[in-house]
Amino acid sequence: MSDIPQARFAVIGAGIAGSTFAYYAQLETHPCIVLDKSRGTGGRAGSKRLPHGSVDLGASLISFSDESISDLREHLLQENIIARWQSAYVGVPRMSAITRFLLQDIPLYTDTKIHHLERRQDQWLLRDERYQAVCLADTLIIAAPATQAAMLLATIPNVNSLLQHANQAISQTRPQWALWVTTSKTQSSALMTCNHPILETIIKDSDKPGRHTDEFDTWVIQATSQWSQDNIDTPKAEVLAHLIQAFEQEVGIAVLNTGEPHRWLLGRQAMALSSKPYLWDDTRKIGVIGDWLCQGDAEGAMLSAKHAFETISKAYPFDQV
Repeated sequence: MSDIPQARFAVIGAGIAGSTFAYYAQLETHPCIVLDKSRGTGGRAGSKRLPHGSVDLGASLISFSDESISDLREHLLQENIIARWQSAYVGVPRMSAITRFLLQDIPLYTDTKIHHLERRQDQWLLRDERYQAVCLADTLIIAAPATQAAMLLATIPNVNSLLQHANQAISQTRPQWALWVTTSKTQSSALMTCNHPILETIIKDSDKPGRHTDEFDTWVIQATSQWSQDNIDTPKAEVLAHLIQAFEQEVGIAVLNTGEPHRWLLGRQAMALSSKPYLWDDTRKIGVIGDWLCQGDAEGAMLSAKHAFETISKAYPFDQV
């Protein structure tokens, strides 16, 4: 095993939670490895590239209203990674810029799906879906949606409490259909919360800092959780037609161009059931973080990560780990 990477922390998931945890670990000079099954960072705060730029199909903004992460907010503002928009903050020029910045100095392994977790003496051994050893770490952090966290925890003996929390949270996880469209330029509101059977939120993505175009407006349509659940297996062509029709009726302007509907199977967390913003097994040195443990939004993911790191770093003298 001497030929595989080793670190103090192995973080599974390069979304908002995993990136934030790794960032704080890096600030304290703790060696960290981040792994993600996707090609890039961001998770549900990822961005889709378009011929004319990009669009945020997942998390559209971060409130940064909790002062416990004001240090992170101010650092991101100073580095021009985020900008103020609609009484909140967005990544510039896209939401995924946040996670890329947080992980810029941290070893990142993408296209790496961790399938098996094994405790060997005082270290965790992570294996991929081909059962190949990927890395060793003193402490394991799972930063994934509840469903994926439960699948990973199920491979570990004697973590029933963590697994139970993840399984309970699964009942509160909801899908969401999302779609980007373009229209002619309009003075319509840039952020609309809808009282509609299909539409939950309409976001003028091209109104965000760093995304402006002179020729047209780019919008993101986010469907309600209930409609998305009812249409979870509906063909994309039908979903597209429903979303466009609803959007045109709500905004009153014709769609010029559109992408393919994106189905977030784990798109929304209806309720955070845990009494703490993170889970931690003191004996096995395994933590679980994510928005499903705190608030159910992007800020909650950051808070979950920071509180978890603070607890772990205070509880253990890492020079002895």
